[in-house]
Amino acid sequence: MTETEPPAILTVPAEARSFQGDRAGIVSRVLANAIDLAILVVVLGAGYLGWSAWLFLRRGASFRFPTVTYQGTYVVGAIVLTLLFTVAWSTTGRSYGDRLLGLRVIGRRGDRLGLAAAFVRAVLCVAFPPLLFWAIVDRRSVQDLVLRTAVIYDWAEQPRSSPPPDPS
Repeated sequence: MTETEPPAILTVPAEARSFQGDRAGIVSRVLANAIDLAILVVVLGAGYLGWSAWLFLRRGASFRFPTVTYQGTYVVGAIVLTLLFTVAWSTTGRSYGDRLLGLRVIGRRGDRLGLAAAFVRAVLCVAFPPLLFWAIVDRRSVQDLVLRTAVIYDWAEQPRSSPPPDPS
């Protein structure tokens, strides 16, 4: 352990330290988003089952499972995913998929996004997902360019801009 390395860096695997803080590539970002999409499917499925159970308790013998439309699923899914991203990016800077892949969304000064910036980024990412693929060219999506955000490799538990924990 060297005295010049902050404690957060020591939690990063040795193989990943050279990438720490670099902008994430398209493969890592797509894999993180695929994980987040799978989580969304589970959340929507649980919501559907919960709604069905509530209807069953209310209707009893005349119960029928509710019909799900593509449009309704898309709208509810978009709202839920926007809320999940907003909360994740404004609190820890990472969704669950980002956490598994060692990614973090940061603002223009390297800090976490505020609630408003996280919400706008989430809306843009959910409403215009193909624009995320600009990261193939520039390692920044169109959303990142517009909002001056970045997705970086960051395996540390605490955001880079936060002070190290007090040892006492």
